[in-house]
Amino acid sequence: MTLPSSLRFVGALRASALVALALGATAAPAQDLTAGDWKFRAQIYGWFPSISGSSEFPASSGGSTAKIGFSDYMDSLQFAFMGTFEARKGRLGLLTDYIYLSFDADKAATRDLTLTGPLGQVSLPANASAAVTVDMRGWAWSLLGTYSLAQSPQYEVQLLGGLRYFKIDTTLGWRLQGNVAALPPSTLTGASTVKPDVWDGVIGAKGRIRLGDGHWFAPYYVDIGAGQSDLTWQAMGGIGYAFSWGEIIGAYRHLDYSFGSGKRIDDLSFSGPAVSFGFRW
Repeated sequence: MTLPSSLRFVGALRASALVALALGATAAPAQDLTAGDWKFRAQIYGWFPSISGSSEFPASSGGSTAKIGFSDYMDSLQFAFMGTFEARKGRLGLLTDYIYLSFDADKAATRDLTLTGPLGQVSLPANASAAVTVDMRGWAWSLLGTYSLAQSPQYEVQLLGGLRYFKIDTTLGWRLQGNVAALPPSTLTGASTVKPDVWDGVIGAKGRIRLGDGHWFAPYYVDIGAGQSDLTWQAMGGIGYAFSWGEIIGAYRHLDYSFGSGKRIDDLSFSGPAVSFGFRW
């Protein structure tokens, strides 16, 4: 049985709250979790992901719909901006992460397009093809509480829990070319937009491992959650070099969403290398 999205959302929030309570219970009763001075960290990323997933685009006023696999059109590296800010006092902290995504792609003479008209699915004739354009604009924002589970000169482990919001507007345009006389007129050209936006509760962990006795280290991040999407998760790993003022990191990051059956976008994922500059004070 599939739960309504609202119940999955409440369940994810409860899971995040239970994790936070469990973290608090691990500390000794007399321990001051906020002892020490405030510490801040800010990071600016350039991310270059490729996209995979699929979506069905409804026509705005009847006629045909179109279904595509995003990886057929956006298999080259694109650009996304990311920024992270973290504040910590003692073992407790607050982390916010923002990702802006902007993609444009076009493909001529392709057959990687499925059309559905009033009489059902329409196959492209053997000597016909399509010119397709895909525009994608969106952003993801996370607000997370953190708890320092372990920290030493050699390694750092933080548990986290909170919320992530994801919104992405995607527009598809198509124009059929070649011998298309056998196709219904409503399928020859079209354009449509889907605008999914979801809230999810997420839990996870982050930290770093020092490599030897020098300035090199390996950062990592992983989270998983659910709510208005069926499942979302992301992971990041890489290598960095620390300076007195901050660090430079090269990493690989993956962000994945499964929206579930009945949604216009079935699934969507972004994967690719990233480089960041971090500052501490």
